[in-house]
Amino acid sequence: MNRRNFINKGLAITAAFGLKEVLLTGTAEAKPIVRKNRIGIQLYSIKDSLPNDFRGSLQKLADIGYTRVEAYGFDSRLFLGKSLKEVQNVLDGMGMQLSGTHCGTGLLPADTQAEEWDYWRRSIGEMQAAGGRHLVQSFLPAAKTVDELKRVAEQYNKIGDLCKRGGVKFGYHNHHAEFKVVEGEVILDVLLQNTDPKLVFFQLDLGHAVNGGGDILSCLQKYPKRFLSWHASDFKKGQGYTEVGKGDVPYDELFKLAKSYGLEDLTVEQETDGDVYASCKIDYDYLAKYSWTKVGK
Repeated sequence: MNRRNFINKGLAITAAFGLKEVLLTGTAEAKPIVRKNRIGIQLYSIKDSLPNDFRGSLQKLADIGYTRVEAYGFDSRLFLGKSLKEVQNVLDGMGMQLSGTHCGTGLLPADTQAEEWDYWRRSIGEMQAAGGRHLVQSFLPAAKTVDELKRVAEQYNKIGDLCKRGGVKFGYHNHHAEFKVVEGEVILDVLLQNTDPKLVFFQLDLGHAVNGGGDILSCLQKYPKRFLSWHASDFKKGQGYTEVGKGDVPYDELFKLAKSYGLEDLTVEQETDGDVYASCKIDYDYLAKYSWTKVGK
């Protein structure tokens, strides 16, 4: 089951983001833990081991060096049976912070039910309680025309307004399909052009963009300061997804301009088979060489 289907199935049944550089372990006697880098990871990367050994799986990520994590498939109440605050309580002693979560409901281009907005209000409250800063819509509702895409963008603006008033940022995460053309227009362009930059940020998944045929550098130049978050993944044309730095994503060029592009958040997402923790370490070690990933840069 691919990531989009996994998230959609789960949901059917149910940017700087201001992250602190010094965390407390959660006990009165604990000494502050100094954040050493700005490299986060999407927990979907370890979806197979996380449900079976929640604490141990997270500790392996902390041991690699990751300082932030992003949850997935949040149903507005629980993530793998835990509230977001409970998740943060586990992370506290590991020197890691919950930056946000991927989530989303069945928002459609047609009439939207009241429970959809209740979902976002609950999610905002849960994220506030955990000390995280962003909620990210991680899939695109069905839309077959440009008018329907504009309707989706209008809904995103409403969600973004709810989030802003609740002290949380709302974002949209792409997959490869957003680079397809509908009625002569690229789907991602329609979403970018019809959402309010003050209300909606975009989380650019770099590997998915390459897979979809997108020109990452041109996209960032065309829409400056819109992609506040990057998902660090990689894709090798003709071969598939791979570890960061081994595919066709132009990381050297990207990090030369990361600051001017407005990058605030960097989150690894690993979607390969095999020893996922070994791959996550390869990802981390590769990204750690760039000055942007250092605290204060």
